[in-house]
Amino acid sequence: MIEVQTFLLVLLALIVNQCLAGDVPRPRGVSLAMAPLYQPRGGDNSWTCLDGSRTIKFTHINDDYCDCADGSDEPGTSACANGQFYCINKGHQSMIIPSSRVQDGICDCCDGSDELDARGCPNTCSVLGAAAAAQRRQDAELHKRGTEKRKEMIAQGNKLKLEREARRADLEKRILEQEQLKSEKEQLKLNAEALESEAIDTFKEQQRELDAETAHAEEEPQQMRQEASLSFVRYDANKDGFVEVTELMVDMNLDRDRNGVVTVEEAKYFLDERDRVDLDAFVALTWPRIKPLKMLAEGLFQPPQAPEEKEHIEATTEGVTMATTEEQSQPQPSEEHADHEPAIDSDEADEEGDEDQYDDEDPDVGVGEAQADVENATPPVYDPETQRLIEQANEARNAFDEVERTIREIKQEVKEIDEQSGKDYGLHEEWAVLDGECHTYEDREYVYSLCPFDRASQKPRNGGAETTLGRWDQWIGEGNNKYSTQRYANGAGCWNGPQRSAIVHITCALESRVTAVSEPNRCEYYFEFETPAACDNEAFQQAQDENLHDEL
Repeated sequence: MIEVQTFLLVLLALIVNQCLAGDVPRPRGVSLAMAPLYQPRGGDNSWTCLDGSRTIKFTHINDDYCDCADGSDEPGTSACANGQFYCINKGHQSMIIPSSRVQDGICDCCDGSDELDARGCPNTCSVLGAAAAAQRRQDAELHKRGTEKRKEMIAQGNKLKLEREARRADLEKRILEQEQLKSEKEQLKLNAEALESEAIDTFKEQQRELDAETAHAEEEPQQMRQEASLSFVRYDANKDGFVEVTELMVDMNLDRDRNGVVTVEEAKYFLDERDRVDLDAFVALTWPRIKPLKMLAEGLFQPPQAPEEKEHIEATTEGVTMATTEEQSQPQPSEEHADHEPAIDSDEADEEGDEDQYDDEDPDVGVGEAQADVENATPPVYDPETQRLIEQANEARNAFDEVERTIREIKQEVKEIDEQSGKDYGLHEEWAVLDGECHTYEDREYVYSLCPFDRASQKPRNGGAETTLGRWDQWIGEGNNKYSTQRYANGAGCWNGPQRSAIVHITCALESRVTAVSEPNRCEYYFEFETPAACDNEAFQQAQDENLHDEL
C-alpha cells in the first residue's frame, strides 16, 4: 500500500514538473495525463505494456504492429483494434477516438492530428472552440436565469410540503374526533333501532290479528251468500226465480209461535212483508232471519237461557224436531235433484248471472269482487307512535352514516397526501409544483400530454379515445444526473405487444414545456421536456469545469 502511494506521488510530481516546463514529449496519440506512462526505462530503453502483459523496446511504440494485448503500444496507428487515440484539439475540447479511425482518410480531430499531413485536414479547433465557448456562455446565462426561477419553485415546493404536513396533522385530529362521534352515534342508533324493532314487531302482531279478523269478516258474507243461494234453490219449488209466501209456509222450522202451522203472517215476516223475493232480496233480507232458526233446529245454535226457560226450550225443541221430520216427508227438491234438474232455463240463468254481477257490485248485499293479491304493493301505514320511532331510528342511522362517510373522506385525503409525500420531488422539493400540471405537444397525427408525476398519454388529432402511455414510476437518471430522466410505466397494452411506457428526458429552460415526442421502439415513447426545475447554475459550472480539458 505504501509503495502504491509513493508511486502515485512520484507520478504526480513528474506531471506537475513537466507541465511547468512546457510541452511534454510523448508518442503520437498519447494524452498529457498519460505521458509519464510512455517513458523508456533507463538502461535498456525498454517499455512495458500498460496491462503489464509484455515488455517491448520503446522504439516499437507506434510501429504499426500490435505488440500489447490491450493495444497500448499503438495509440498513434490503427494497428490495434482496441487502441485509443488522443486528439489534442488545442483551442477546443480534446477528445479520444478509437485507434481504428487513425489514417482512415476521414478527419475526426478538429486539429487533423488523426491523419498525416498528406491528408491535409484543416485545423478548425479555433472556430469550433469559439462557437463552443459562445454556446457555453449562452447555456451559463440560461442556467443562471433558470436557477432564479428554480429558487421560486423550491420555495413553492417547500410551502406545499409544509401545507401537506399541516393538513395531515389536522386530518389526523379530525379522525380522532369523528371516531369518538361515531361511537356516540352508533350507540344512539342501536338504542333507536331497538325501540323501532320492538314497535314494529308489536305493530306486525296487531296487524296479523287484524288481518285474521278481517279475513274472517270477509269470509262470512261469502259463506252466507253460498248458504243463502242453496236455500233459495230449495225454497223456490216452482223454479220461477222467486221465493213466495206459500213456498216458505211448508218449512215448519219457520213456525215462530210453535203452534204447528206456519201462517201467512209468519211467512211474510221472513219475506220482509212481501209476497215474494228474488235471490238478492232473499240473501240480504230473508236468509238472515231464517238462518238462526235453521241453526237452532240443527242444534248448532244455543242462545243464552234462564233456568226457568229450560223446560220450555226443551219442549219447543221437541216440537221443532217433529215439525222438521214432518217437513222432510213433504216433497221438496233435494240438492242432488236441484243439481240435475233443468229447472232454470238459459234466460233465467243469464238473469241470475246478471243479478250475481249486480250483487258483486253492491257491498251491502253481495260478496266483493275478488282482487289479485299483491304483496308489498304499498308500504304499511303505521300508527303515529310506531311511525315516530321509525323516523327517530332513520335519523339516527342517517347521522351514523354521515359520520362514517366523513371518516372515509378524511382517510382518503390522508392517503392522497401520503402518496404525494412519498413522491421524490427532488433534493429541495423543486419538482413539487409540477405535480398537477399537464403539458401538451402536437405532431401530425397525435396530441401528446405529459402530466408530471401522474401520467403520459396520446390522443388522435382527428378525434378518438385517449391512450395511456404510462403512469408515474420513478427517476432513472444516472449518478449525479438522477433528476434528468423520468420513467412512466404500465401504460395501455399494445396489440400483441407489451404495455406502453415513456421515458422523459429533462433539460433546463425558462418555461416548462414538451418540445418533442418520438417512438424509437414499438410501444416505447421518448419525451423531451424543458423546465426551470432542471436549472442548477452551480452544478452546471462544476460539470463544465470537469468536461473542459483544453490543450494549452
